[in-house]
Amino acid sequence: MLDDWKTRRKEIGLLFCGRSGTSVISAMVTVWAVRNGTLQMKGDGAGASLNLRMANFTYGPMQAWPRWPAGPVVEVLALQASLATGEWLVLAEGYLPRDLSPLALPM
Repeated sequence: MLDDWKTRRKEIGLLFCGRSGTSVISAMVTVWAVRNGTLQMKGDGAGASLNLRMANFTYGPMQAWPRWPAGPVVEVLALQASLATGEWLVLAEGYLPRDLSPLALPM
């Protein structure tokens, strides 16, 4: 999936949650490089590099509440990674709202 997004330069939604759940980063990015377990992404004016070597991955539909606590619930096709260090990463095809509340995340 990551190689496909890289090849197509598809803009995807990024949501990264820190171990405690209080640090959240969200952005629209493109995959710049994928090699040796490292994922590099770039967005408007910023970039990120993540070590995914020991991550656990799932891919499929994910429900989100972009206007928490009000509805409606939206469903996006997402690649989710639980990193070995306790962080959680979501890369979503299509629209991922920039103002997604951490309270809207599935536990």
